Amino acid sequence: MRTRLALLGAVVLLAAAGCDTTEDAATVATPPPTEAAVEEPAASAGGACILWDYDLIEQTTGVRFAVAAAGQVQDTSSCAVQTLGAAWPDLTLSVVETTKASAAIFLSERMPEKATKLSGLGRAGYRLTTKAAAGHGPIVEIGWLSEAKQLQTLRFTFAKGAPAAEVKDMNAKLLELAKALSTTNG
Repeated sequence: MRTRLALLGAVVLLAAAGCDTTEDAATVATPPPTEAAVEEPAASAGGACILWDYDLIEQTTGVRFAVAAAGQVQDTSSCAVQTLGAAWPDLTLSVVETTKASAAIFLSERMPEKATKLSGLGRAGYRLTTKAAAGHGPIVEIGWLSEAKQLQTLRFTFAKGAPAAEVKDMNAKLLELAKALSTTNG
């Protein structure tokens, strides 16, 4: 009796699923292949992501990112991009819409203690490289007061074990990206 009920149950499940129990395994239709995922533009995430795209980032940093997420807290907009394969590397951009800070105030109050002053980027800028921690590699950060009086920060976080030469090279690459993103008055 149990065997009959189990067989009846299997037939009912197969019929409900739209399967023909008389077909052999070789002739059962397979579902059509799914289309490959389409890469959404970084700007489609909104927020500070509207200021860049994956091609620009790849051209300047040498890293291809494929996923973007944005956030907004009061007058600060942000964007984070990542690769598909791992949590790091990642790259973030934050933009404070407007500030009354002067270059002197920016350097004295907004520049991190161990950062170095940068010239040639907005009204004032800094660069900070920190050591690996919490499962990720070193971080290169560039912050600046743009000509349009916005506070902007780019931060590239490496995967754990990143070679020192790559970290050093990223300093110049991130500065190039910062210059491309820096807002002006006009």
